[in-house]
Amino acid sequence: MNNLILLIDGDTNRKNNFASRLRVQGYDVELANGGFHSVHLVEKQEYFSVIIMGNTHDMPGLEILSLIRNVKTKDQLPIIFVNKTTNQEDVLACFEFGANDFIVYSPQCFNSIIEKLKKFKKK
Repeated sequence: MNNLILLIDGDTNRKNNFASRLRVQGYDVELANGGFHSVHLVEKQEYFSVIIMGNTHDMPGLEILSLIRNVKTKDQLPIIFVNKTTNQEDVLACFEFGANDFIVYSPQCFNSIIEKLKKFKKK
């Protein structure tokens, strides 16, 4: 079974930290350098899931989400959107743009991400 996750984050330290922790959990992780890079990778590679952690240097997270949804449907590629916002309108926008799930970012949110990935695996 495909265990490859695409992790998209503009914060290099956080991205590397989460990638290491995901690898310890048995996932293979590919890191994206930005929004355009992310879309290119999704077009060329089959991923089990994508995790978008906010904005990158070249593109807002919602735009990345929208562009990926032009390539893959929610059923084809589950996307978890992780962001610091708790604003209900921002959260709803994530779902409208095509996120399968939304997690409010905190240093403790890693366990929630793992639980969501396990849920996607069962489908």
